[in-house]
Amino acid sequence: MPSVDPPFSEEYQDKRFRAILPSQRYRLHDWSPAWMPKHCLEEAQTNHFSPSDFLVRDVWFEDCTAPWTICRHKASKESWDTILDTLSQVPVGMRSYVSNLMILPSPAPGLADAAAYTRGSVLVFTPSYFRLGVLFHEFVHILDISARRSAVIAHGYEPDKPFSNTALWTRALANDSALPTPYARSTLQENFADAGRWAMSDMTSAGGLAEFSEGWEGCRHQIRAFEMWMKDVIFPKGGRCVAKMASSEAVVVPMTGAALVGSRPGLGLEGTAVETLALPEGAESMLFVYRGSAPGSW
Repeated sequence: MPSVDPPFSEEYQDKRFRAILPSQRYRLHDWSPAWMPKHCLEEAQTNHFSPSDFLVRDVWFEDCTAPWTICRHKASKESWDTILDTLSQVPVGMRSYVSNLMILPSPAPGLADAAAYTRGSVLVFTPSYFRLGVLFHEFVHILDISARRSAVIAHGYEPDKPFSNTALWTRALANDSALPTPYARSTLQENFADAGRWAMSDMTSAGGLAEFSEGWEGCRHQIRAFEMWMKDVIFPKGGRCVAKMASSEAVVVPMTGAALVGSRPGLGLEGTAVETLALPEGAESMLFVYRGSAPGSW
């Protein structure tokens, strides 16, 4: 299946997102260097980085009483301000589906130089790819395996089946004449993630996708199906989080001296009115790797 012609411009999309989407104020709390979320430790080790080279921070955005726990390598080119300002523009319903965010200083060597990837509810990025369009693509992978589990089960599928692998999605795809991007040819999951990325522009730009390509209607059924199933998840009523993925448990960084350990950092959701989101069983190890355009064929 061909992709939309003329193609959507990712550069223009990112400029529009930065201009249109509201930012949230935030406050920070630094973790002791002796502690790290378990998922951050595992991803640091997978990619051959020293865990002691990461700074861990809890970040509270004004639209949620629970924090996000972020791990940034000290050599990352993106500043904390840039990372947090960008993340603050991700709508809270979508943002709530990440447990930990990790920023590496270079492509992930443990995953064939991946530019970004999602493992379960953990997002891992290199600085050059930390922009809203790619963020939305990666967040949609988590929505795919988590956000509509009840609908997946109600239609006779196993609870860990990605939404994109069900007829709820493939019927919409079959009704279209184009994919949103060449990369969407890779797999159904990448098709769903890129459709979600462009649906975000459709939902937030006054002119919809016609502003980005005259040929957008070639993928209109995919865009409309995504919006029908995911819009109320991404944009909850009242504009505040009601549920969130919790950070992975705090673990001691290897080789930390006993005198530096101190007390275990809090995990963030205790004492808040925010419910805990959970991945389906088996989904914690689901891996989606982004390396840029690598279209396959269907």
